[in-house]
Amino acid sequence: MKKAFFTLALLVQVGFAMAHNNTTLETQVRHENVKMFQQAATSTNVLETLNANDRVQFIRKHNAQWGIITVNGKTGYVLLSELSDLKKVKL
Repeated sequence: MKKAFFTLALLVQVGFAMAHNNTTLETQVRHENVKMFQQAATSTNVLETLNANDRVQFIRKHNAQWGIITVNGKTGYVLLSELSDLKKVKL
């Protein structure tokens, strides 16, 4: 139940982000084995492990450390420091 609630909350956030800003940035992660988390915390479930050649869609900044991304049909959180080319985006 808790997992379903957090997944729903994440989807709602992404929906608001997309409604607010129809542009996303295609970017990549800086390193191999970058983890995409279910929530903005390293203690939560890992949804995907990303490699440097994976193309990800940056949705928006969540807070000072975390961003919301979509990759391979999954949406989750990744540390902003792990993403490249974000200087082009007004965070």
